[in-house]
Amino acid sequence: MEGRKRTVQVKFYVTEEERRLIREKMKLIPTRNMAAYLRKMAIDGYVVHIDTTD
Repeated sequence: MEGRKRTVQVKFYVTEEERRLIREKMKLIPTRNMAAYLRKMAIDGYVVHIDTTD
């Protein structure tokens, strides 16, 4: 992997439904590269946590 900018590989599993949802969201931006999309969302995406406890 000499010369690579990214040298650490990250793997995870998703369900067919999760993959479908990821692909649908990818259609909203100009990319067909899932790795680039997931990397961008993991780094720059927003996480919204709603506390529903009363």
